[in-house]
Amino acid sequence: MSLMTLSEILRPCVGQNWAVGAYDTPTLETTQAIVDAAIADQAPVIFMLYPGHICQDRWVTQAAVIRTEVERTGIKAAMILDHGQTLDQVKQAIDLGFTGVMIDASKTPLAENIALTRRVVEQARPYGISVEAELGHVGSGQEELSEAEQQKRLTRVDDAERFVRETGIDALAVAIGTAHGLYRVKPQLDFQRLAELRQRIDIPLVLHGSSDTPDPALQQAVEIGIDKVNVWADVRISYLQAIKAALEGPIDKIEVSEVAEAGRAAASRVVQHKNQLFGAVGKASLYA
Repeated sequence: MSLMTLSEILRPCVGQNWAVGAYDTPTLETTQAIVDAAIADQAPVIFMLYPGHICQDRWVTQAAVIRTEVERTGIKAAMILDHGQTLDQVKQAIDLGFTGVMIDASKTPLAENIALTRRVVEQARPYGISVEAELGHVGSGQEELSEAEQQKRLTRVDDAERFVRETGIDALAVAIGTAHGLYRVKPQLDFQRLAELRQRIDIPLVLHGSSDTPDPALQQAVEIGIDKVNVWADVRISYLQAIKAALEGPIDKIEVSEVAEAGRAAASRVVQHKNQLFGAVGKASLYA
């Protein structure tokens, strides 16, 4: 089974009250954990490669790992660049056979974000590669922001309509109150804003910063109209906790393979929980 594009894998869930889980994966073991969960759940999944996790000259190896695992198992999957920052990163992702790219110019003014995103669309479209972009800004859960600062970062509905129209993107990451990583204070998601975005935007909507977000809030976001949910911190923490526990005891008695397997199993359990939470279990059957 070959990789699907981002548009192809998201198409069946738009307007259907379920979402595809998208998981960052910097290693063989995290990749296999996602694969294990996809097989067990019969769920579609999206593998994401984040530049902050892997040096750019090593992308070729991780991309090959993902592609090999998908072909070996036949799972329904896409592979995308997560939070790409430059046209050079986008070009390398295209050259390596990624089936989707995310360009993140969310910190720039609207006009600059539109201009760069449109260039990425023009770069990717001839290859049939889908493009995701972010409007508003999903920051870090460790930031201390005033209420006014938080509101300023949220996606404006009118701007979103213009952004989608002028860029031609395939999926829009929206800021509705989540943040990357762990939170200092639990988030308050703006569900009314999300409902308005869903009503006026006809392409898939993406939620970044879902880790450490309460399950009921994620479920409500999916029910309202989120189609792709990005996850990393929850997977990372469980993976590392399992490895740390496996390393207890005399070092000469510990097998590397057993440590790696402990991390893989723990990460897979998190992915399975997320697949269930997003309503993706059993949905692999919807794809031809």
